[in-house]
Amino acid sequence: MTVSPEEFLRRHDMYYEQMSFEELTARYRREMAAGLAGEPSSLFMLPSYIRADAEPLRGVSVLVLDAGGTNLRAGRVRLDADGRPVVETLKKCRMPGTGGEEVTADEMFRRIAAFALEAAEGCERACISFSYPCRNRPDGDGVILELCKELSVTGAEGRLVCASLEAALRELGARGSRRWRLTNDSVGSLLGGMAAADRRRYADFIGFILGTGTNMCCILPSASITKSPEAAAMGGEMIVNMETGCFDKLLRGTADRELDAASELPGDHLAEKMISGSYYRQLLEKTLSLAGREEIFGARVRENLSRVHITSPLVDAFCLDPLGDNALSRALENDENRRFASGVNTALLERAARVAAAGLAAVVETRAPSPGSRVCVSADGTMLSKNPLLRPAMERCLREHVTDRLGVEMEFLFTEDATLKGSAWAGLIE
Repeated sequence: MTVSPEEFLRRHDMYYEQMSFEELTARYRREMAAGLAGEPSSLFMLPSYIRADAEPLRGVSVLVLDAGGTNLRAGRVRLDADGRPVVETLKKCRMPGTGGEEVTADEMFRRIAAFALEAAEGCERACISFSYPCRNRPDGDGVILELCKELSVTGAEGRLVCASLEAALRELGARGSRRWRLTNDSVGSLLGGMAAADRRRYADFIGFILGTGTNMCCILPSASITKSPEAAAMGGEMIVNMETGCFDKLLRGTADRELDAASELPGDHLAEKMISGSYYRQLLEKTLSLAGREEIFGARVRENLSRVHITSPLVDAFCLDPLGDNALSRALENDENRRFASGVNTALLERAARVAAAGLAAVVETRAPSPGSRVCVSADGTMLSKNPLLRPAMERCLREHVTDRLGVEMEFLFTEDATLKGSAWAGLIE
C-alpha cells in the first residue's frame, strides 16, 4: 500500500485539517446571525417561544411524546415540589415511516395518537418533542417544514403538528381536550438538563443531539430574533432551535457528495450527513468503496467490502479493535488494509467531532460568558454516547478552542430520558 489515509482523504477533500476550526466556527456564527435576521442561512434559528427563565407547574401530569429519528415514546410525566421530573408511565415503539415503511401524514398522526391514547387520559396538557424542522408558533403549535433522517412520510410539509395530533386523539375516542406545546428534541434536551442540573453551577446551557440525526439549540436574547416580532417582543431570553444538521458551509469531499446524491433529500442536511448515526456508517462504507475503486485494496477485499453491511455497532466495534474479530476487520483480510481503514475511520470521526464542536464553540463565542465560568452541554444521542472516538475528540477540540482560549469550561451532561423530561417541563409552562 503506497498511500496513507491522510493522503487519500486530502485528495478527496475529506481530511479534517483542510478546514481550520477557527474558520468553521466563524462560518457558524455568520449563519447564526443571518438566520436570526431572517436572511438566507443554512441555520434556521427557529424561535421556540419558550422563555429560558419560565417556571413550570408542579404536581400536574402532562402527556409527553418523543418522536425521534428512529423511535417513538409516549408517557406521563409530572414535576415534584422541587421541580424534578417524575416519569409515571413510559412506552416505546418504532416511529412510523422508518425501517423502509412509507406512510401518509394522516397515518403517521393517527398511529402516534393511537400509541399515546392510554397515557393521554386525564391529562389536560400535552407536549410533543418532534425531531424534525418545524416553525413554532406563539400559540405553542408548529408547522412542519420538512422531514429528514430518511423518514418516509408523504404530505407532511405544512401540517400543524399539535392540531393534527389532537384531532387524531379525538377521532380515536380521547375525552376532553389538551393544551399542547411543540418542542424540538434539542430544546427538550436543554430543558431536561436544566431540570436535572444545579442551575447555579452553570453560566449557560446548550442543548445538543447527536444520534440518528443531529441538532443544537441555544439561549439568546429575545430581542436578537429580529425576524420574528412576536419573539422579539417577549423580552428576556428565549430558547432557539438552530437546526444545525442543515449547516452547509462545509468542505465536502467525493464520498460526501456520493452519499448526498444517493439520499432521499439531495442537497439537504449536509452537516448531518457528515456526522450523524444514520449517515456516518454509509459515509464510511462509501469512503472505503472509493479506496477500493482506486485499487488501494485488492480485488478480493473489494468484493468482501461490497458484501459487508456497515452498521453503527460495527463502526463502534471497529473503532475499539480494528485488528479484531469483527465483520469489517475480517473483510479487510490483512493488517495493512485494516490499519489503512482504521486511519480513514479515525480521521472521518475527527472531522465529525470538529464539525459538531465548532457549532458549540460558535454559541459560546456569541454568548461570551465570563472566563472561569462553566457551560453545560445537555446532550443526548447514541452516536455521541456510544461511539468510542467521537466524544473524546469533541472534548479535546473544546478544551483547545474554548477552555484554553476563552477560559470557559464545557461540561457534557447526559440525563436519562432528557428529551422526554425536558418536553414535560415545556408542556407545563404557563
